[in-house]
Amino acid sequence: MNLNYIIFTFLILSPLVDSYFKTCKGEIKENLLNQEQTSPQEQAFEVLKIKCNTCHATKRKTDIFTKANMDSFAVDIHKQVFVKQKMPKGRKVKLTEEELETLERWLELTLAKK
Repeated sequence: MNLNYIIFTFLILSPLVDSYFKTCKGEIKENLLNQEQTSPQEQAFEVLKIKCNTCHATKRKTDIFTKANMDSFAVDIHKQVFVKQKMPKGRKVKLTEEELETLERWLELTLAKK
């Protein structure tokens, strides 16, 4: 193969490969960087959608979080994530400090209303 072909291929495929391998973690970081543009509820929903709904969709179908119902789960989420520290379960899915702070901000506002 000639060097020009390799460089050309790299330049064409690099953005495609990069977007293909974009992980959920990357999506959350990107969303957290745009915090000024989104409400605490929308930021928290991104965390719940990516980190929680993936498991809940298969194991707790009745507890899938949506923007419409997430406030009604606020007390339970606080209890399971921050008090009992039982969620998320397993070794694969962990919440980062940023994600925990995002959930805390939303929970403070939501629980203050109740």
